[in-house]
Amino acid sequence: NPQAHAARVIGVPPESMELIAESGAPRGERRVLLYNPPVVNAELGIRGSCSKRAVRFAADLVRARVPTILFGSSRNGVETMLKYLRDATADDALPPSAIMGYRGGYLPDQRRKIEAGLRAGEILGVVSTNALELGIDIGELDAVVCAGYPGSVAATWQRFGRAGRRGSPSIAVLVASSAPVDQYVAQHPSWLLGSPIEEARIDPHNLEVLVQHLKCAAFELPFV
Repeated sequence: NPQAHAARVIGVPPESMELIAESGAPRGERRVLLYNPPVVNAELGIRGSCSKRAVRFAADLVRARVPTILFGSSRNGVETMLKYLRDATADDALPPSAIMGYRGGYLPDQRRKIEAGLRAGEILGVVSTNALELGIDIGELDAVVCAGYPGSVAATWQRFGRAGRRGSPSIAVLVASSAPVDQYVAQHPSWLLGSPIEEARIDPHNLEVLVQHLKCAAFELPFV
């Protein structure tokens, strides 16, 4: 609901906004795969580690010299999967610098260096939190692997959209965890593929939110 959302943020009638509803970005064929790890504890309904399975898929892709991004759900998870991925490809003549991590805790110069390496093709694999979900041009990636459902249809397609941005074919793999929502998605893939993007909601009269915005505004443009 971008038109209604923008109008509510600015405080104008929706018809005064112009909606751009079609993307002009090049996009090739995308193949989407949902993988549900096998059950390892039937009594508790626990399945195999989605992180380890996701690393295995990413390692196969990187070995085949397919530029790949692996998404994790937390900073600690990203660092763990980064180590696993480097270990899994250590015997394939790939230097550690060919596989990098990316998350919000990194210093700005580190992040810029990684982004430049991705665009230049020097980095074959990157393990990231949602910090690379959107908004940054990270070059020509051909594969996306998600360790767990991100929590919304919008976030899932934002992650899938990081690959194939130059019109080339791409692959997107979602590895489900044992969490109930992940299992629902794994058992009902049509829900993920056919559901509309969630609506953005905002309450412009929420006093708690307004106070925080006022603090930010005063910091960026101090009052006299």
